[in-house]
Amino acid sequence: MVYGKLRYYFCVIAILIIAVAAQVKAESYLPLQGRVIILDPGHGIGADNVYRGYSEQTQMLILARKIRTELEARGATVHMTRETGANVLLSVRTALMNKWSLEAIREARVAELLEAPLMRRQVLQNQINELDRLLSILRKIIRNPEVYAPVYMNTPFDMTLTRRIHPQWRRLFEIQNDPLIRYNFLAISLHSNASSSSRIHGADVFFSTNCNPRNRNYFANYSHSDNMAFFGDILLDSIQTIGIARRSVTPYHFFMIRENNLPSVLVENGFHTNARDRANLLNRNFLSRLAVVYANTIEQYFEAITMGVEDVADGYRIFAEGPPLTLGVDEGLTEDDDYFHIFPGGPPLTLWFDD
Repeated sequence: MVYGKLRYYFCVIAILIIAVAAQVKAESYLPLQGRVIILDPGHGIGADNVYRGYSEQTQMLILARKIRTELEARGATVHMTRETGANVLLSVRTALMNKWSLEAIREARVAELLEAPLMRRQVLQNQINELDRLLSILRKIIRNPEVYAPVYMNTPFDMTLTRRIHPQWRRLFEIQNDPLIRYNFLAISLHSNASSSSRIHGADVFFSTNCNPRNRNYFANYSHSDNMAFFGDILLDSIQTIGIARRSVTPYHFFMIRENNLPSVLVENGFHTNARDRANLLNRNFLSRLAVVYANTIEQYFEAITMGVEDVADGYRIFAEGPPLTLGVDEGLTEDDDYFHIFPGGPPLTLWFDD
């Protein structure tokens, strides 16, 4: 009898512990924990677009602050290239974006160095030294953009399309082709558009691509174009649901997305020369809804590109480079290695797995 009661109480206590643990886990779960979002509220006082009571620098700063609040509540780290109405030069804002990315990579290398075996330490130390050198260049641009930005960046833009990327800038871009950046960083430049026709309306997303002839001579190895096309697509679909029409996701060479190799987009959140879009962008309640759309889309984007593999019927689902893709798999064996053939609709790709 006593044993039965003890077992009963033990079960009750165990159930309570499990329930409390589950609740704590649910309460502590933040879907964007570890993600870094850079928000660039376009323009500023002195470089503003003002039209019939609408100020792009003011409204985009309000929107950026609202997006930041939403993202931070979900666990993201958020940087902003402009915190006030003051104008911050394009070169400085882009240098800040690059600086934050290299600082994150450096922090990861330092953490790895502390636990690394002896033979790996020198490699990591060399990488840290190189990152310090590039960070020094970025700090020079931030402090004195008029002198240093034209040296390292394509500014003023070379209209002959013959300029080649500076070797140090190329090296920065190569370092940004890193899984830490690909799967944890996102930079968004926030703007509103203008047209000579008040009838044109809707939102656009622009991203860097290696197919743009105006970029090809300068740099033609951007690492995140596919992901950014995917992000732009789902963002415009989401924005459309709250009243701003979908226009296009377009490759282009705007400064803010050309002078970095980050997952980055430039978004035109409607046309302030169109009465309906302008009314929406002047409405703070609408901007709050738009901020939620951004946060939801960013969360959806990171969920979709999360690295990993899971079993599914007749194959594997690979999570990378955009939405999950289901691929067929057959197994084989050689004398030396186990392998899988993965069929993504083209020739088989062979992956070897060492024991």
